[in-house]
Amino acid sequence: MTVQTKKIVKSKSLTDKENKLGLNFALIKYQIKDFNKKLELLKEQISILFEQKKQNVIFIFDEKYQGYIQKITRVMKRFDTTKFKSEHPELYEKYLTDSNYLEFKPFIEELENGK
Repeated sequence: MTVQTKKIVKSKSLTDKENKLGLNFALIKYQIKDFNKKLELLKEQISILFEQKKQNVIFIFDEKYQGYIQKITRVMKRFDTTKFKSEHPELYEKYLTDSNYLEFKPFIEELENGK
């Protein structure tokens, strides 16, 4: 029977403190991603609960916390880019601009494989 050992690759350019900073950042990003998935599932269930109760507010509490969840429907105007692009393709192309953003995307093998 052979035992596989994992090779630890350490960045030579990072101090231990800098490495910990990067690791904390990556772990929190993974936690946020996981919490967002859980939040979406809970949101679906809460939506059903509001429909069943036919209320706009539900009160919540336990020994430590008390509060409420309020259902708010908001209306906003949005520009229909798909429709505009199909009806005015030249004008759409004329006003397109490049935009840049900065992303720090972590990868932790043990968390990726654990999915």
